[in-house]
Amino acid sequence: MRAGKEAAWPQVPGPPFALCTKYAARVVRLGGEDASEFTPGEVSSGEGRLPFQVRTSAGLSRPGLLRTLRGFAGRLRRALQERNRLVVEAGESGERLVAKVRLASIGLLALIQLTPLLRIGGVPARVAFMSTESMVGRFLTLSAFLAALLIWAGVRYAYRPWMGALSIVVDVTLVSAGLAIFFVLGRPLTAVNSRVVFEVYFLAIASAGLRYDWRLCVLASGLAVAEFAGLSAYAAGHWDMAAMSRRPTGYGDFAWSSQIARMVVLAGAGVMSAAVALRGRRWRYLSGTDGLTGLANRAWFEERLEEEMSRARRRGESLAIAVADLDSFREMNTAHGHAGGDLALQAVARRLRQSIRKSDLAARLGGDEFVLAFPATDAAQAVLRLDGLRLEVAGLRVPIGRGELRLTMSVGVASWPEDGLAFEDVLAKADERTFEAKRLGKNCVVGPAPARVAATAHG
Repeated sequence: MRAGKEAAWPQVPGPPFALCTKYAARVVRLGGEDASEFTPGEVSSGEGRLPFQVRTSAGLSRPGLLRTLRGFAGRLRRALQERNRLVVEAGESGERLVAKVRLASIGLLALIQLTPLLRIGGVPARVAFMSTESMVGRFLTLSAFLAALLIWAGVRYAYRPWMGALSIVVDVTLVSAGLAIFFVLGRPLTAVNSRVVFEVYFLAIASAGLRYDWRLCVLASGLAVAEFAGLSAYAAGHWDMAAMSRRPTGYGDFAWSSQIARMVVLAGAGVMSAAVALRGRRWRYLSGTDGLTGLANRAWFEERLEEEMSRARRRGESLAIAVADLDSFREMNTAHGHAGGDLALQAVARRLRQSIRKSDLAARLGGDEFVLAFPATDAAQAVLRLDGLRLEVAGLRVPIGRGELRLTMSVGVASWPEDGLAFEDVLAKADERTFEAKRLGKNCVVGPAPARVAATAHG
């Protein structure tokens, strides 16, 4: 289409603004030479001729650029937000593991502080033990142990998702502090060319991968590169590194090419750790998810329930467990085939996800059975909540063919620790009450004796 030629716009009824926006967007998307040839003109619509202005190929209009930037920011924000619950909880269990490993590792490092007592190199034990290097080493080890102990206690008793990022910052910064202490000792060449302390950066980066979160791997690697670059720049700016390199210190010489190479290796370690975390996260999701319903499977549920029972034991709280069984599921499969049964299971699973709290757990046990756990909830409260959920399921209508499925379920409720101290005992009691609900006529909730009246009254 050339300038000066009238555009043959179709006559489209509708709001003038929508029409103008539609064709303006169409013209901008053409781009290149054709877009640059358009000039201000008019668009003919069913409501008259409307003026419009088209941006040439020199670039997008300011509103269009802002929309593009906002869209990119939104996509980046969504990528940085982890919504999958199984992966988030895997990160929590990984953080607990890292907290224990951190304590054990620092305990082993503390043994190094005893090496001066071995009189290595003929230095008297007292002189070596009270040397500046030994005293600084003991101070750093003690500081690291206290920080690790605080992180372990926080993760164990009051875990929050941001603790993973905090612990990584502490780990990497402690390594940098270990290198920076050589500045205080007047040994900058040792700080930038350390053969032992520098390698601990890699341990901090590798431990980030145990949390199944690539963002933490990037944080660990980026922070290590930034802090080591700062240490190198500080050394180059405050000492004559060329003169120090000529001294026989045993730590080589200082060259920016070597320092940059180390930073590149740290960044590469972060990329590798992030790839391992992404791969592990995928396997974690697949191994913990029921393929049909999208709920967690029994293995994941048992792992998480152990953690919830441990938390309830520490806090002295109750923990309710329920087993829900779809009524007449075998007859449903016979009448509508397995496709009908699958639709019913998926509909109930969606209802469960929508109805429970974020702190609650839901999983598919197998077949037509689901299991739920309600932390900090006694049996009576759980019976009332589940009776409401039972009514919601009874109200579902699942289209199939030219008809629809009507669903009901029977639920049994048990409570920890009243019905048992082990998960298997509590689950067996809940399963037993589910069969009792079936015998009572189905489509009801049966809990411990004090809670049964509430179920009957509510239903």
